[in-house]
Amino acid sequence: MRFAILGPLEITDDGGSPVTVTRRMHRSTLSLLLLNAGQPCSVNGLITALWAGSAPLSPQVSLRSCVYGIRKLLPDSRRLVTHPSGYLMRVDPGELDLHSFRDLVSRGRDALDAGNALDAASMLAQALDLWRDPPVADLPEVHDKDKLLDQRREAQDALMDARLALGRHRQVLAELRSAVTADPLREHAWAQLMVALYRCGARAEALAAFGRLRMTLVTTYGIEPGPELQDLHRKVLADDPSLTPAPQPAVLTSPAPQGTASQQVKPAALRKQDGPRWPGQVRPACQLPASVADFAGRGAELKELLNRLPAEGMAVTVLSGMPGAGKTELAVHAAHLARPAFPDGQLCAWLDDAGLARDPQVVLGELLRGLGVPAGEIPVGRFEREAMYRSVLAGRRVLVLVDGAASAAQVRPLLPSTAGSAALVTSRSRLADLDGAKIIELAGLLPEDAVGLLTEIAGREQTAADEAAAVMITAACGYLPLAIRIAGARLADDPELSMPCLASLLSSESQRLDELSLGDQSVRARLASAAQALSGTTRTVLALLSAAGNRDTPGWLIASLVDDQAAGMAAPALASAGLLQRVPGQVPTGAGAAYRMHPLVRSYASELLADANPGIVGAATGRLLASGWLELANGGENSLLAAGPQGHQGPQGVSSR
Repeated sequence: MRFAILGPLEITDDGGSPVTVTRRMHRSTLSLLLLNAGQPCSVNGLITALWAGSAPLSPQVSLRSCVYGIRKLLPDSRRLVTHPSGYLMRVDPGELDLHSFRDLVSRGRDALDAGNALDAASMLAQALDLWRDPPVADLPEVHDKDKLLDQRREAQDALMDARLALGRHRQVLAELRSAVTADPLREHAWAQLMVALYRCGARAEALAAFGRLRMTLVTTYGIEPGPELQDLHRKVLADDPSLTPAPQPAVLTSPAPQGTASQQVKPAALRKQDGPRWPGQVRPACQLPASVADFAGRGAELKELLNRLPAEGMAVTVLSGMPGAGKTELAVHAAHLARPAFPDGQLCAWLDDAGLARDPQVVLGELLRGLGVPAGEIPVGRFEREAMYRSVLAGRRVLVLVDGAASAAQVRPLLPSTAGSAALVTSRSRLADLDGAKIIELAGLLPEDAVGLLTEIAGREQTAADEAAAVMITAACGYLPLAIRIAGARLADDPELSMPCLASLLSSESQRLDELSLGDQSVRARLASAAQALSGTTRTVLALLSAAGNRDTPGWLIASLVDDQAAGMAAPALASAGLLQRVPGQVPTGAGAAYRMHPLVRSYASELLADANPGIVGAATGRLLASGWLELANGGENSLLAAGPQGHQGPQGVSSR
């Protein structure tokens, strides 16, 4: 049999069929007995835990009746036996998820102590995967329940230690921020956050994190941070080489002993899906990162997403938009809200690695391992690997979040193939060639939502003190979520930086991108990452286009900026990279598309222009003049847009070439 108490109580019999326990008192009593499986539970102890001072007139009789009912429910009544001091529940090795959890944590800690972070991370992740929501749901509110939750937190800390030792500081940064927000006095989590920030190049932010915790401890409790944090603070100040992660082995070196709950198992497609999940069975994976606590705005897009995701067929939705538009943030938030519609799991495929597109076949291997397929059983061949992935997901309701897609070809191998599942894709491009996909394009936030996001991050007192400055800041940020988050974080982190002061700093377009940077978050860096993938000609067009002001610009005119045949594809390439927005419905029939540049993209492009060859700039200026650009600036917009690419005839018959 299988027993699971690290969530709602679940039991399966020897044949894999679920055993239903409906009465609350039966579930609570059975959970207490399983919590102490293999050890006798006294009658008085059970009564105290179950009724907590409000016991019935004959609690011993009520308890005996409850035990009798449980024995009738269990396929093998000999599991629950009477003991001289009370009752005892018998389980065999590997049958109870709590025992598997403790075994995996113990071996994970041993591996970490031995310097094998790879094995440690694997075993600790397996251990934490055994926990389900809501945790230990059927245990009464007793001291043992708190101790269990403490054990989970300690396992989470150990897993973060292992991942940091493996150099995965960027991957765990968001999770560590959530951990210290949820428990502001958890000193070891603060230490881990400081290490992660330092390794991400955010040394100042790591020191600021120490300062925030110290202020909380000193002002609230009159104590200083503990020795671990004090020592770490000194090392960060000194750029101590010990903060760099040590090299780790590339393969697992400590296979699970035969007969344990974490031993290698059959391919996931062959395992049963009924009953509780633990190592040895497919369990609903939830690979979603934590959703940001201060999510704001995007009400219409979120509603559309949630209406679309639980479809009868296999739904594919693409969230597109410029760098920093909050695509991943919205996708993760929506995926968490949609979890009940996908009970068989939520997978994450990360396709962008510091601006480099990842091979979807490598990502497929990661997804299959996450679904429980041992690495040695994953096919090498592309078609076999894709077929196994589809087979594993067949008949299940799974949500696949695909983040940072560069092309539709990169996404297609990762899509489930059967009804009931869904894929949520984020991309700077619209991915119009992804068959059957619904495209939701993200622009900037609505002005009121932008101020709301700034308020959530910077604090209501700051915003209430000067609402006009808050409006100016969000407008200077172009209502871009990433820029607003950085601005809000700066205000929250620096008590001497007032809203009017930041609004003044951001009013200068030449220094705006300098101000929109904090730690490893930078608007300039995000835009540069998108621009680096462009051809040299397209980057030149981007730089030159910054001189065109803030008007919508027809594609044929953009193509005329550089005397290069490749310039004809510059506008679509910039739109695909999220650096231009196509403006539909504003150009007369036959004239082609018009494009719009976000103010922060224009700031970045202006920096590129400053470094451009003066000869190229001069030649482009001449071509713009020949195209009638001056008349466009003076109100001749319609005639210029209407001229179109046929001979590139601008207003008054002036040729654009």
